[in-house]
Amino acid sequence: MDWVEGPGRPPLVAYLYDGGVLGEEDLKAIRLQEEELLSWRLVPREELGGHLIGATLGRVLTALDVLAEGGGTAELENGRRVG
Repeated sequence: MDWVEGPGRPPLVAYLYDGGVLGEEDLKAIRLQEEELLSWRLVPREELGGHLIGATLGRVLTALDVLAEGGGTAELENGRRVG
């Protein structure tokens, strides 16, 4: 859960959920609406900084850390872990 402040708008709460791990067959079964996407890719953790910025990057990296630690919930403020 990430509390995100922003200039000129009220704060918001962003949630990121663990959807599990997809196997090769699961990935092959995904059908995307091409008219809604320019591109997509699976990105290893060490390359996320080249694709995500700011609070979004912090949110995703923290989620990966929580999974590595064994699960649970993390509290963030503007993409930084506080709890």
